[in-house]
Amino acid sequence: MLIKNRVLTPGPTALLPEAQLAQAAASMHHRTDAFIQLFRKVRGGLKQLFKTERDVLMFAASGSGGLEACVVNTVREGDTVICVNGGKFGERWMKMNKAYGANVVELAVEHGKPVEVAAVEKALKENPGARALFVTGSESSTGALHPVQQISDLTRKTNTLLCVDAITWIGAHDVRVDEWGLDLVVCGSQKAMAMPPGLAFVSISEKAERVMAESKGNRRFYFDFAREKKAQATDQTAFTPAISLVASCAASLDWILETTVDGMWQNANLIASMSRAAVKAIGLELLSPAPSDSVTAVLTPGGMDSGVVIKALKKKFGAIIANGQDHLQGKIFRLAHLGYYDYLDTMGLLAALEVVLQDAGMKFESGASLKAAQEEYRRLTA
Repeated sequence: MLIKNRVLTPGPTALLPEAQLAQAAASMHHRTDAFIQLFRKVRGGLKQLFKTERDVLMFAASGSGGLEACVVNTVREGDTVICVNGGKFGERWMKMNKAYGANVVELAVEHGKPVEVAAVEKALKENPGARALFVTGSESSTGALHPVQQISDLTRKTNTLLCVDAITWIGAHDVRVDEWGLDLVVCGSQKAMAMPPGLAFVSISEKAERVMAESKGNRRFYFDFAREKKAQATDQTAFTPAISLVASCAASLDWILETTVDGMWQNANLIASMSRAAVKAIGLELLSPAPSDSVTAVLTPGGMDSGVVIKALKKKFGAIIANGQDHLQGKIFRLAHLGYYDYLDTMGLLAALEVVLQDAGMKFESGASLKAAQEEYRRLTA
């Protein structure tokens, strides 16, 4: 049987053909009118994606580079910060802050669970001088969604900055940066934007700019928000940009804005809902009681190694999905929904998953997951 490889992971995600072609065709110098016009277009599109009137800065870096930029521009050695740690990426916020000498107050959350707003409120009250609170909107390592909007209702009343890893949150959920008072928000190119890795985007609130202007002693060079804001206000970058990726980004934003930003997260919600209904219909359980629409984390039954499922999907059908990370490796598999995925991708993956699980010894009625997914589709699109 012909096998066509399909990337169905929460990042890097499947590539938009127009973004690939734009990247391959890009041929310009970055200090020219052609690049200035391209970059101006991208800057405008990013504001719409983030739902902000503020500048969204771009760096040639992975999403983690954008996260580190938030730390180096706001946190001084000895500052107290609060980090929500409910998975691999919450842990990354902690490690970055510790690397720069911050006093980290950890809000530990059981993996798969959302942080409780009451716990955040308690931490803010106990640490009134906290420089920043770091949280991951969608913890893709566990498939859990954290209540960022409710957390922002707490931080906007304080001097504490709210820094959000939105790398798998934007484009999979309705995110309103300005309306919700989110101070620093980071996104990466290889997620909902359906383009290659290599660009990080950061929106910066007026409150964050004020706090950074009052700061003394922060060491930074490449990830200097003030320098980049000044340069990018002229539709240029302070250092050499990833030109071909900027061209790819312009094509991606054309697609997103044509689909509409709301249409993007509504699509993710639809196929996530279909997938959740499908796996439950054949007796599987989700890891998270508050699942994100960017990725569904599914527990394997009866001690079955999720790696067996993942390898069989790749070998038999060319479908590439994600395993768990750290202590969850071998216990869950993760199905992605953000970006360039549609109904047929979802139904095809579910059909293949049924075959693999039955071959591994699971007992259920063939087609049960597909029937449940179709019923959910009809319910949500009626």
